[in-house]
Amino acid sequence: MRATVKTSSTVVALVVLMCAAAEAQVSIQPGLYERVMEVDAGGSVGKNKDTICWSPADAKDVVKTISTVGKETECKVSDVKTAAGGKLTFNVSCKEGKGTTTTSNDVTYGPDWYTNVSKGKSDGGTVSQKVSAKRIGDCKK
Repeated sequence: MRATVKTSSTVVALVVLMCAAAEAQVSIQPGLYERVMEVDAGGSVGKNKDTICWSPADAKDVVKTISTVGKETECKVSDVKTAAGGKLTFNVSCKEGKGTTTTSNDVTYGPDWYTNVSKGKSDGGTVSQKVSAKRIGDCKK
């Protein structure tokens, strides 16, 4: 479960970055976002709430940022597709020790919110996660 939760956190970070990657089509505003994450990893269920700050610089060179995050976490992002109406899909594969976790992700987003539903498999079983985020203000300085 611990490795799967770690992967889930990595996927969440990549989801936010991927949402920003689609900025050419639909902008996501910089600022403070409140996230609610619900995870079901092999029958172990958890829910977490936190905040994350996204500055304009974070989204400036998203491809480079995603590559950096992927290398640091041993994750690969593939099959990125955008569609009209603020939709984005992509796959993530992360190596963890001797195993691999793979997920498919469906993201919908607007100027100040995003939702990601991810489903996949790990050596420990199935993994599903839903992340909902909304902008709640400016980042604290």
